[in-house]
Amino acid sequence: MQGAFELGLVAILFVGLQVWWLSKVFLNRPRQPRPIGKPMRANSLQNERNALEKLFGKS
Repeated sequence: MQGAFELGLVAILFVGLQVWWLSKVFLNRPRQPRPIGKPMRANSLQNERNALEKLFGKS
């Protein structure tokens, strides 16, 4: 059991480093603002559906 304390300390340090790195990568990303004036994907699909319904008539 020689070095068990040191091994535990290195393991805790390693896990702490992993948690710190993951938080830096995944939690602190800048938020992507939605561009103003561009329709959202669902809206553009709705507009296409409305255009097709005008062409072929509502069923």
